[in-house]
Amino acid sequence: MTRHRNTTRAAAGGFVALGCVGFIATAPALAQESAQPTRLEGVTVTDTAAEEAYGAVELSSPKATARILDTPRIVNVITEDVLQDTGTFSLEEAFRTVPGITLGAGEGGVASADIPLIRGVDATGDVFVDGVRDIGSQQREIFALERIEVAKGPSSAFGGRGTAAGAINLVSKVARRGDFASAQITGGTSDLVRITADVNHELGEHAAVRVVGLYHDSMVPGRDEVFDDRWGVASSVTLGAGSPFSATLDYYHLEGDAMPDYGIPLTSRGQLPGGRREAAETDRDNFYGLLNRDFRDTNVDAMTGQIEWALGSGFVLSNTTRYSDTRHHYIVTNPDDSAGNVANGLVWRNIKSRGSRQEGIGSNTNLAGVFNTGSLLHSLSLGVEYSHAESTNAGYLATTGNYRFDPAVPGSGCNAQALAAFDCTPLANPDPSDPWAGTVARNPSVAVAEAEDVSLYLFDTVTIVPALLLNGGVRWTDYSASGAGILRGTPYDVANEGTFWSYQGGVVFKPSEATSLYVSYANAKTPPGTTVGEGGQDLNASNSLYEPQTTENWEAGAKAEMLGGGLLVSAAIFQIDRQNIQNTVDDVVTDVFDAARLRGFEISATGTAGPVRMLVGYTFLDSELRSDAASGDADPGNDATSNVGKTLPQTPRHNVAATVDWQVVPRFSVGAGAYGASKRYADAANLIRAGGYLRFDAHAQFEVNDRLGVRVNVNNLTDERYIAKIRNPHFAVPAAGRQALVTLTARY
Repeated sequence: MTRHRNTTRAAAGGFVALGCVGFIATAPALAQESAQPTRLEGVTVTDTAAEEAYGAVELSSPKATARILDTPRIVNVITEDVLQDTGTFSLEEAFRTVPGITLGAGEGGVASADIPLIRGVDATGDVFVDGVRDIGSQQREIFALERIEVAKGPSSAFGGRGTAAGAINLVSKVARRGDFASAQITGGTSDLVRITADVNHELGEHAAVRVVGLYHDSMVPGRDEVFDDRWGVASSVTLGAGSPFSATLDYYHLEGDAMPDYGIPLTSRGQLPGGRREAAETDRDNFYGLLNRDFRDTNVDAMTGQIEWALGSGFVLSNTTRYSDTRHHYIVTNPDDSAGNVANGLVWRNIKSRGSRQEGIGSNTNLAGVFNTGSLLHSLSLGVEYSHAESTNAGYLATTGNYRFDPAVPGSGCNAQALAAFDCTPLANPDPSDPWAGTVARNPSVAVAEAEDVSLYLFDTVTIVPALLLNGGVRWTDYSASGAGILRGTPYDVANEGTFWSYQGGVVFKPSEATSLYVSYANAKTPPGTTVGEGGQDLNASNSLYEPQTTENWEAGAKAEMLGGGLLVSAAIFQIDRQNIQNTVDDVVTDVFDAARLRGFEISATGTAGPVRMLVGYTFLDSELRSDAASGDADPGNDATSNVGKTLPQTPRHNVAATVDWQVVPRFSVGAGAYGASKRYADAANLIRAGGYLRFDAHAQFEVNDRLGVRVNVNNLTDERYIAKIRNPHFAVPAAGRQALVTLTARY
């Protein structure tokens, strides 16, 4: 298969950086004392509390004051072992291993990038790297990650603005004590070649350096002519490792060269009865883009740093600061752009584009400590956070004509002239190598966005008695945002500012040291402009005066460490209330729903049970819109187009994720994965839908000796061609097809 590229990669730039660990994921609660507890970045753990292969004991946040067992909310951790065993190479792929997360698709002003939706709530702006918000649009790699932490449910008290869905924290590989090295070479179907290397070297007693590198070259299985190539490097140095004062400096660089893919078009409006729309009936391999026009180039540079100072008497002072510079350019074919040609067996090759640069800086200073006031034991975390981000975007213009079909206008839509110019193509057999001869130019209109916030927070967990923990958290945020550009031909120059409070509280009852029962409450405030020109909560003329979207979560659950602490079993029920929900289509707020509610439960088991390692979970969601956009009440009779009682977009009723690995003998293991979801809708009217699916993966690994191993993966074993992403109102993206991988691992 011939591969086409439109750009030449630039060499990696070099500059020194800062790196750290820290994040916002959990409600403060104090772990029960056991032998010789020590304080690590605000987390009380014992010397023997270590991360299991498929499980984790604690989170990486300096704000977290409890083990996951005693955290009163649902938390999932995807460890490095899970990433490797499942043959996962990107953040999008990693999300399949966690229940309750669906994937969104960018279009128009929403960048074509990682768009996770946690329980149907957009988490594009809620991705953090080592505890600092990472806004820049990109499709993230996992080569430099130790693990991924997912905290579900509103958490503005911990993360600041937004975080209505929860928070996703990416924990970086940084230099630490010890000497070790590893290299992996992966070959696979769809012309995949992937090479990674990871070298850590100790310099004296308290210093170390680490370098992690990546080369990745592959076609996308099951998608004609779609490729995804990238390379990256992450380097770090740590001084004072293992001493009371330490500092870590980190630099991360990633470059991507890919063919963007908006999948296949939706059926035309009116083509199916009842106003329904779904993915068009055509080969799921079909790609409607043009190889000599479409492209995606991504360039990410980031500097991170952490300083940690153990002050004594159980107190730790830390600071995390991160600067990032993300550049994202693409032209992507939006198949038919809902132009009405699909019903006639044709597809208009209109485009969406982006040419953005986003720069951001974030800093968190935190003081954490454990102390007594009389008979009460406190675990306290307080601090200040600052963030500033700005984005510019000037997309591209292409001469694709205007081929919207109107049955009342003879000759409208795709015609012989459009087919001859390759501006249109047949639905059944598109040819991406068509010699399209149109022109492409940068759009002279530049959109700019900026956001800044300063916040103060305080969390305290009070141990009343060893079996009863009370925790509370509060954050005050001063937020401002601005945006300027042209939206659908109309210039805008708007701003939004204000202050708001966010809260969280919980009660944890511990029948035993290894169990916990809890109830908790948390809220989130998402003001317009939160995603700073990079996502669905951007600020423009259609939403500049809206109040922040409010999300509240009530949760009750139970957790138990079993089999000597190797297996964590969790169950929780929750209710999420959302107010002032802004529904956006093509960058314009089309509806503001006064209220919606989600009720559901989640069960999970993570860790090790004898020879079996597992990360297994199931989520049930029952969602509904509860108030009209037009009349502001729950009576559908007051609104001719009421959606009261309809299911919220992107909230499948059932979602399952199960990854299991069985150690058959000491050097040989086999495993499997099952991942699925029921049907979901892309719109509030529940007219645009994607069907349910269940896919299976398999893997096997043999350790030749302590230095050399081989692993075989077959992902999407049955070649299930389900819809992975569906976008209102234009397109549906099929999941990647079956892919076989063989990985050789060498260790030192």
